[in-house]
Amino acid sequence: MNVDIIGQPLSRSEGRLKVTGRLQYTGDIPVEGLVHGVIVHSTVARGRTVSIDTTPAQRAPGVIKVFTHENFPRMNPAPAPWSHLHPTGQSYFPLQDDEVHYAGQPIALVIAETRDQAMHAGTLIGVEYETEKPHIFDEATARDAVDPPQFLWPVTWSTGDPDSAIANAPVKIEQTYTTADRHHNQMEPHVTTAVWDGEGNLTLHDTTQHIFGARELVSIVLGVPSEKITVRSDYLGGGFGGKAYVWPHTLLAALAAKAIGNPVRVQLTRAQMYSMVGHQPQSIQTFKVGANLDGTLTGIHHESITPTSPYDQYIEYAALVSRSLWGTSGGIHTHHKILPVNRNTPTALRSPHEALGHFAVESAMDELAYELGVDPVELRLRNEAATLVEPQSGRPFSTRAVREALEQGAERFGWADRTPEPRSMRDGRYLIGQGVACAIYTHWKWPASARVTLNDDGTALVETGSHELGTGTYTVMRQLAADALGLAPENVTVRLGDTRLPVSHASIGSATMANAGSSVLLAAEVTRQKAVQLALNGRDPVFSGAAANDIVVVGGTLRQPGNPTTITYAELLERNGLTRLIGDGDYNPIEEHLGPKAVFSFSAVFAEVRVDPDLGTVRLNRYVGAYDAGRIINPKTARSQAIGGIIWGTGQALLEKSETDPELGRFVNRNYSGYLVPTNADIPRLDVLFVGDHDAEASAVGAKGLGELTAVSVAPAIANAVYHATGKRVRHLPITVEDLL
Repeated sequence: MNVDIIGQPLSRSEGRLKVTGRLQYTGDIPVEGLVHGVIVHSTVARGRTVSIDTTPAQRAPGVIKVFTHENFPRMNPAPAPWSHLHPTGQSYFPLQDDEVHYAGQPIALVIAETRDQAMHAGTLIGVEYETEKPHIFDEATARDAVDPPQFLWPVTWSTGDPDSAIANAPVKIEQTYTTADRHHNQMEPHVTTAVWDGEGNLTLHDTTQHIFGARELVSIVLGVPSEKITVRSDYLGGGFGGKAYVWPHTLLAALAAKAIGNPVRVQLTRAQMYSMVGHQPQSIQTFKVGANLDGTLTGIHHESITPTSPYDQYIEYAALVSRSLWGTSGGIHTHHKILPVNRNTPTALRSPHEALGHFAVESAMDELAYELGVDPVELRLRNEAATLVEPQSGRPFSTRAVREALEQGAERFGWADRTPEPRSMRDGRYLIGQGVACAIYTHWKWPASARVTLNDDGTALVETGSHELGTGTYTVMRQLAADALGLAPENVTVRLGDTRLPVSHASIGSATMANAGSSVLLAAEVTRQKAVQLALNGRDPVFSGAAANDIVVVGGTLRQPGNPTTITYAELLERNGLTRLIGDGDYNPIEEHLGPKAVFSFSAVFAEVRVDPDLGTVRLNRYVGAYDAGRIINPKTARSQAIGGIIWGTGQALLEKSETDPELGRFVNRNYSGYLVPTNADIPRLDVLFVGDHDAEASAVGAKGLGELTAVSVAPAIANAVYHATGKRVRHLPITVEDLL
């Protein structure tokens, strides 16, 4: 085996296509006879459409059809949102009735020869609304919140008597922390191209992170057998959770194409991506923690409120982190509530749940450190020693390199040179602040399958229904297969993103490397063993009588140590009259919560900020992230993931907020000029180190989730650094100039 392939910093196999503009994304794929659909959306947040006058639009140049709820095909009901098998983005489907539940809801679909013609015709449609009841849009208060049913984890979880432990603790912190609404803002907009053939087969070119889930949901809603549906997503220009679920535009495109008999492409505008495809909801979190004088925690009480749509009960599990990150001597209580408002259903945004909850937990830990007069790193180390098992399940952790992350990260950062008092560090007139935060991230175990074919020319083909989101999946799957087969990476081709390939899970939850990667590894090992058996027992065997474990493969050539005879894969297949060898890999792990050990990813991150005391501006000055994500297959793509996550967290901390107009019931900053995201000028050189080790409990490849972990705790580290720089504790995100003046 070419054991040195794993761990090599290989560049992305599709990188040259991307930087030269030759790579085709979903909206670039040419389709013969294509026409275009444009969604017309509601301008009110609650009510119903009394009348929709489509006559002027029907007469506009190039228009083929205008659909409203009065003439659009009927859809079957969908499963509840947030099933990983049937990924419904929201349960309410538009163009099925006259109800309006949120501003931006589709109320008409114009089909025309060109997209510009369809957009123009959409402006000609006249709509009359009835709005008897006022909308509820931006009133997330504890008074209005309700208890939701469970859909991912228990809504409430408790152990011990944390309230008594906190009340009796010599030191306690009780604060409210809030985070803002945020939107995904992928570079590639959501787009679906629906193509029906003459035999009732449907092909969907779709911007999705879950091709098989999309196929199953479309099958249910349209009443078409799943075997007659193909979903393709070869490359994705950013997903971040927002493309993990099926949103109404995909269903509208599929049904419209069937109704008119032409392929239909529906591409959302940038503004429509703020109202039709989910977002991360704001949160209000109350957090209480008690501690002994040595800093060890006695109790945690964490509650969270997040808004959801009027028809779904999506929960952002912000308090989830408090169930597992730090142990206590007295107990832990967590609870979640939701507030129905007139918006579309929220969804996962990197990183869902954990990125919100860590802001409260790790900000409070920093406040506790200052209250006790204990160094923030030392406080966490003391509680790391006390957290021997996962608090929620009582199981030992598979691996937990929090101490290594804290110690190695602190050394790399130069934490020992920090002076602890707020406003004590300066560079000229600028205030310098340094902050630290730890993180824990859920590890997902899902089934996956793959197929590896060894060809008679000595090359190999890897096939699995996973996805390339821009994270380097093509490259790392190539590395896994090449290493197992003993081939050079350039002799391995990878196919992804097509439901005609072996079934794999959604590319969400930072689970692709661990689960889909394990299926590729298993398939490659099966193929290699078939080749070894041919060399031992096939026609005119080269290594007759040898043990299978004695055979090694290097550079596509099979060898036995001490035996001068060798044979290449190509020669082996030719000798046995074969054109190929095929190996299937089915990875079916024990669900994480059923395993003997608790599997999580961890990190410790360090941020330095530079604050202008006169202008109140905050700049990220330095950053070190230390990550325990198990075995690192490709340090180059892993580092790229870490850099992306740090940038995400910087946006959460300092820039990103989906501004709202409560009177109109709308998000108002619906473009890149209004919604601020970090640019190159906002990000300094970032330092990343990996402190984990092979975790056999996590996956067959030894890897744990990395991508979303790296976006967690960036915001509290920056917020803690802002406090150290200024002496002002900001308990809401993003931190703005107004907070510091």
